Amino acid sequence: MEFMVVVILSFLLCICNGNGPSTQSSEKAEKKESRSIQSDINVLKDSMHELLKRVIKHENEISSLKSENQFLTNKIENERRQLSCDINVLHENTNEQQQALTDTNTEIIYLNETVEELRNGVDKLEELQRRRSEDNITECIDKPDTESNQERKNRDCTDIQKNSNQALESGVYTIYPNGGKSVQAYCDMSTDGGGWTVIQKRFDGSVDFNQNWLECENGFGNINGEFWFGNNYVHTLTASGKNELRIDMVDTSNNKKYAVYRIFSIGDAASKYKLTVGNYSGNAGKQLKYHNGAKFSAKDQDNDTLQT
Repeated sequence: MEFMVVVILSFLLCICNGNGPSTQSSEKAEKKESRSIQSDINVLKDSMHELLKRVIKHENEISSLKSENQFLTNKIENERRQLSCDINVLHENTNEQQQALTDTNTEIIYLNETVEELRNGVDKLEELQRRRSEDNITECIDKPDTESNQERKNRDCTDIQKNSNQALESGVYTIYPNGGKSVQAYCDMSTDGGGWTVIQKRFDGSVDFNQNWLECENGFGNINGEFWFGNNYVHTLTASGKNELRIDMVDTSNNKKYAVYRIFSIGDAASKYKLTVGNYSGNAGKQLKYHNGAKFSAKDQDNDTLQT
């Protein structure tokens, strides 16, 4: 009887304890698995941190490359602009040198013509002296020179000044550009030594200078006011000898500028009154030299050519 009680108690003890060993093993497995997962998570975190560092590094490198690229782009653009400016300056210098060479050649031509005219003048003087000697020059000198004075015809305002024994005032005088037909001209006897034949005068806008070819050829306006002397007369005056062109300008504030071209002439009607200018001096700028070789144009006749 006692034996049976012991067995029953043991059996009951086993029932009360349930599956004890199995439950402990399961908890250990769960803890082990949890530690493994946590370890994997930590590894992943470390990998993510490392990857994030690499991404940031690459972003910084990309940003640095962008800045460097922008710097190089700006540098190249600045150098391109500077090169373009240098090329433009070289073109301008080349054009100026070509124009200076043209002016020099033109001046040489005029100097050669002047030398030739002087030689011819010397020859004529020598011939005249020889003839006078043959005709008894002493007798000729003793006679009144009234006939010569009557025949004396001033070609331009410079001749009038040279042939005068006294100072003259600026105003209207009679000249003989071609030695025959007379014409009224305005002479400036005060500016830069005087003796200037004025070919154009503009100051109040009272005369329309946009005229037809014929008017420009023969001249128009009022000799005592605004006028254009006429291409035909200007050509006749500048066809021989050494001529100078002076341009005087005054603005509404009475600021004065001037330009002098010591080489000046215009061709005949067949050349469309082609302009020749060179050897500039003054303070008004030498814009007129860019028209050297240009033909005259009027309202009804356009002879301008495109310069390339």
